[in-house]
Amino acid sequence: MPYQIFISYRRDGGEVLAHLFYTKLSQEGYKVFLDVESLRSGKFNSALYEKIDECEDFLLILPPNALDRCNSPYDWLRLEIEH
Repeated sequence: MPYQIFISYRRDGGEVLAHLFYTKLSQEGYKVFLDVESLRSGKFNSALYEKIDECEDFLLILPPNALDRCNSPYDWLRLEIEH
């Protein structure tokens, strides 16, 4: 079964909330992708993009100041959102 929900978050400030959403949604029967729980090895960036494409929903967790680093074209949160 493919993933249904992709959780995108800033590790600094959003990791705890991302894990809470992951746990609760998984308990409710959803197939949830969270990078540290679901991605084990391989090409990290292409694997992330494949999982985003696979999912029906994209859950973005934005703690305070989460977008501050998005001005960099190489910021992972920005790249996930743009994809």
